[in-house]
Amino acid sequence: MGYWDIVKKIVRDADIVMEIVDARFPQQSRNNELEDFVRGSGKKLIIVLNKSDLISKRNAQKAKDSITERCVFVSARQRSGVKALKIGIEKLVSGDEAKVAIVGYPNTGKSSIINMLRGRKAARTSSTAGFTRGKQHVRISNKILLIDTPGVIPLQESNETLMAMLSAKNAHQLNDMEGAGMEIAEYLILNMPETLRGFYGVEAKDGEEFLEKLAFHRKKLLSGGRPDLNSAARTLIEDFQRGKINENTQGKKARK
Repeated sequence: MGYWDIVKKIVRDADIVMEIVDARFPQQSRNNELEDFVRGSGKKLIIVLNKSDLISKRNAQKAKDSITERCVFVSARQRSGVKALKIGIEKLVSGDEAKVAIVGYPNTGKSSIINMLRGRKAARTSSTAGFTRGKQHVRISNKILLIDTPGVIPLQESNETLMAMLSAKNAHQLNDMEGAGMEIAEYLILNMPETLRGFYGVEAKDGEEFLEKLAFHRKKLLSGGRPDLNSAARTLIEDFQRGKINENTQGKKARK
């Protein structure tokens, strides 16, 4: 049985589906195919935006306005938002008890959020995509039973930028590190220009220009003094994956 078959079977068994997405880029880390299946199955959907500590209040409101479903902001790392999440789930419960299936792309924080809801370590956690192997039931209240999906939503191998943004692949595992770096730079230029400029001291109109300027700024050069775009892309990707580029640390500049 493939990943999709497993995930869909658990969705059918659930009353509510909780999709974990990355608050820094919620639309990109949502899965439209899965959400269409959830709605078609008559299940209730709640969007959980994890890593909310890495975005500003302005962008949090912007993300909330773009989501029509019930949504809740949490930070598994800071263990914040747990009360709001429990209340949000309980509002969708009809009857005595509801089974809640937890789904999401790799590394969005599914197991960490289960642990946060339970109040103690209830599900194994790892930074390795697909770590959860078996179906797990975790009761968090007399009304709510969580079902942890044994298979994460699969990512298309061709979508390396999303893999990099979600940390599903490290920079050195990417086939086109430079291309992924350019796309991430363009996303940040569009959505977090002040943060990007404040962190690196570099301003650019597009991803290619950003990588060129970052390479010169960091003295990452090839023979003949040409900018090493691959090296600059690796720096950007690794900083993004480690959560260093976030809107709540605008005053902090990157170390060279």
